[in-house]
Amino acid sequence: MVLWLAQGLRDRGNEVWVAAKKGSQLPDSLRLLPMLDSELGAMDLLKKLPSGLDVIHFMAPPEEGIWEKLPCAGILTVHGNGKSGERFPFNAVFLTRDHALRHGADVFVYNGIDPTEYLFEPELKKKKSHYLFLSKTSWKVKNLTGAMRICARANAPLMIAGGSRPIIRRIEAELRPKMKWIGPVNGKLKAQILTHSRALLFPVIWPEPFGLVVVEALMSGTPVIASKKGSLSELLPPDVGVLLDAPVSYDAETQWVNFLQEQKNQLWDPERCRSWALDKFHYSQMAEGYEALYKRVIQGEKLHNVHPIAGDWRTE
Repeated sequence: MVLWLAQGLRDRGNEVWVAAKKGSQLPDSLRLLPMLDSELGAMDLLKKLPSGLDVIHFMAPPEEGIWEKLPCAGILTVHGNGKSGERFPFNAVFLTRDHALRHGADVFVYNGIDPTEYLFEPELKKKKSHYLFLSKTSWKVKNLTGAMRICARANAPLMIAGGSRPIIRRIEAELRPKMKWIGPVNGKLKAQILTHSRALLFPVIWPEPFGLVVVEALMSGTPVIASKKGSLSELLPPDVGVLLDAPVSYDAETQWVNFLQEQKNQLWDPERCRSWALDKFHYSQMAEGYEALYKRVIQGEKLHNVHPIAGDWRTE
């Protein structure tokens, strides 16, 4: 996300520095601010800043007291769900409207991705019969267990990618003839499995802040079957997928099972999936959105009049 944003800002005529590990390779015209392995905090960053900066953009909350020490304007992108009662700076930016509202805020910019990093092969004959689970397999809120149980009940093939844990789920998948565990993926392999899968299964059981893999699937021409949680109604209109109740119980999972069984001949249009992603989630749009916010904070404006504070997402 950092590099895609930096590229978009560069394309709009900005000079962009990226703070990253020493020796990192950046796309053309981006400037590296090299950080040592021992330099992990924002205070270390402040000691290395070049002169003449207009704005500093944090992608993780800096340590206490940093905001008062900045030599210029600053903003923070909040990428996750805050802990109940957690307070964020005035210039916090969220990922979706829903994500912002759940923190008592209203400023957000959609994540954007680079379509050239994904394959698009819209011929329907190239689609496989399997569904795809691509998320952190060890993170319970992503609900790998539910995805496996739904596909087993529906007798539907499932490919699992995104990690190597938990071992018990991996063993279970390897024992089932219609399940295949791929493990961590990136680059060309990730692009291939995204575009060739029948649909992405995204049965999350928490209010999703964004759902980047949903956008990656759509950019690949692949529809999405997802939970009605968090941001997903903003990402997923009915002509590129479907939203179902979060599968938090056997009865709720039955809705998913019935959908997979009844929609075996359903084909969403890959061209429509791709065009929706291009219209809404191209990295150039992300850069445009952040550039507008940069201009506001450079002029001394606060993005919020009060500190955004996280609600308790566990009760939702």
